[in-house]
Amino acid sequence: MSDALIVFAKVPQPGAVKTRLCPPLTPEQAADLYAAMLADALAQYAALGPAVRLYLPPSDAALDASIGAGKTFVQKGDGLGARMLRAFAETFAAGFDRAVIVGTDHPTLPSDFLGLAFDELETRQTVTLGPSDDGGFYAMGLREPHPALFLGMTYSHDRVLADTLDRAAAADLPVTLLPPWYDVDDAASLERLRADLDANAAPRTKAWLAGWDVPSAVE
Repeated sequence: MSDALIVFAKVPQPGAVKTRLCPPLTPEQAADLYAAMLADALAQYAALGPAVRLYLPPSDAALDASIGAGKTFVQKGDGLGARMLRAFAETFAAGFDRAVIVGTDHPTLPSDFLGLAFDELETRQTVTLGPSDDGGFYAMGLREPHPALFLGMTYSHDRVLADTLDRAAAADLPVTLLPPWYDVDDAASLERLRADLDANAAPRTKAWLAGWDVPSAVE
């Protein structure tokens, strides 16, 4: 069975990424941290086995491909839901049987969780979701596009996962929930990231945190 990992990302530019980390970080520091997280995520994803399809906003389509493996695509659609649906549709049209969409905001996400996101796609109707502590989800797996999950959805609030589950239930789509994890989006989750990092996790992110005096910034 042919698998694809759809990665939604942005170019690390000050003022355009990780703005909720400012403060404690400056916009420049937030962009540097995101660059490290992005590089770690792409290295992790490239090692998993599925084809990596990196999707960028139209304004970011010039991202240097040398930071990671995989082919780069442009996000298309009005709003995040429409863009994710289009990415899934393009991926299946390209011949892949299973696809999981994921971001780059969780440097310590266990790779096994993404393996489960593929393995639990038992039927063409099954949906896999990885709950985030902020009420959203860090990954979604599908075997075919399901517009009911995306169109008209609003995002960036604490009921994204709950609303997605409601939509899946209304469309008679069985959902398998993966183990929960967290995104690094604010000072509290940045502190959690520092506590979680070890010698084998997210080396670029760990090096950035060691190089910048983040401990004093978040106290």
